[in-house]
Amino acid sequence: MKTLPLFVKKLTLSFSANLLFSQYLTPLIFALITLSSCSDDDEDFSADAAKVIGTYAVVDTYNNGQIKNYDITISKGKDGGLEISNFGKIMYVPVKASIKGNVFTIPVQTFKGNKLTIIVSGLGSLNGNTLNFDYTIETGSDQLEHSCVASKNGNS
Repeated sequence: MKTLPLFVKKLTLSFSANLLFSQYLTPLIFALITLSSCSDDDEDFSADAAKVIGTYAVVDTYNNGQIKNYDITISKGKDGGLEISNFGKIMYVPVKASIKGNVFTIPVQTFKGNKLTIIVSGLGSLNGNTLNFDYTIETGSDQLEHSCVASKNGNS
């Protein structure tokens, strides 16, 4: 009869260990693995964004050779990304952008007006205080390609 209490004791310990493992240790191990695998991308983005934020003098060359000079301002947007004001000297709303390392990206964005829809996108690179980027503006029937050299103003 001594084997029955010993069996019940082992069963109870096994059940308790299983309960402890499934309710407490498994979530703890999962949380540790999840948290340790995350990197702090915000710090990298902030350092990258700080390099590009400012006012730039732009030399914008159209695909037909026409050149336009104007200024843009790149600032931190409300959503944590970047915003370009006075983009192409035609946009009255900020255009979103991002930077990772030295790669500057203007993701595809659609702007709808009363009579015209504009789609903007682009890609470039930051080299010191110079931002080189190409962008495209699509207006339905027209696709305008631009190549820009933007030099950061000294006071920004």
